[in-house]
Amino acid sequence: MKTAFVTGFLVVSALFTAWTSWSSFVAPDHFAKPLGYLLAGVDGRNEIRAQYGGFFLAVTVASVLALAGTIPRQAGLVVNAVLFGGLIAGRLISLTIDGGMHGYGPIIRALFFIDSIGFILSITAFSIDRLLAKPR
Repeated sequence: MKTAFVTGFLVVSALFTAWTSWSSFVAPDHFAKPLGYLLAGVDGRNEIRAQYGGFFLAVTVASVLALAGTIPRQAGLVVNAVLFGGLIAGRLISLTIDGGMHGYGPIIRALFFIDSIGFILSITAFSIDRLLAKPR
């Protein structure tokens, strides 16, 4: 049984990760600047494309495959939880090391919220899907 919540999450995630991937592939310098990166030549552009473009593309593919039924929905949800969980964990560790939010720009501050919500929603969707998948 599919739920609107699980399906909705996978659709929104696929759109968000596809947009992130696309924008980092086509304009890595423009993508990097609001994040505080100044890219020094092709090495920097390659790194943005690999880290943001490639990784977010992989999550997009996992979400789309889960929506299409090619892989189990739970697999797509785990991939999302790993992405967003890793991002928010890294941000919280950085926040601790940096001694607070002072100095963080508006994009990075927004990403704390986005990554937290992405992680919470992916875990929630996984839990819902898992409950519905159990035989009654």
